[in-house]
Amino acid sequence: MSEPMPEVVHEKFRIWLRPDGVLEITWAANVASGLEDARAAIDAMAALTGGRAAPLMVHVADAGPQDRAARMEFIRQQGVVSALALIIGNPLSRMMATFFINVSKPDLPTQTFEDPDVALAWLKGHLN
Repeated sequence: MSEPMPEVVHEKFRIWLRPDGVLEITWAANVASGLEDARAAIDAMAALTGGRAAPLMVHVADAGPQDRAARMEFIRQQGVVSALALIIGNPLSRMMATFFINVSKPDLPTQTFEDPDVALAWLKGHLN
């Protein structure tokens, strides 16, 4: 039997550390998130990685809107992430991901992907 992946389950997201060292997060479908949710996600990332920056795969296809304070907190605390892959699955998620990248201008490698396997291969190139 394999070891279970370390994970944090929150009312608005589930985040886990994959055996390959990549963090992965899914947000509750169509639920808005704010500053406290962003802080909880950042704390969960730091707890799962022991405070080391790790590549992060974010599934945004069904995610609800994030308020400005949440987006800014993710940018302010981006030291917990070494690279960011946004997994999109529909035109709305593509628009939201593009908006996040263009407005927030993350200071780390960031790309959108439709295929999680392609995203994972890209993220593995950013493992520390």
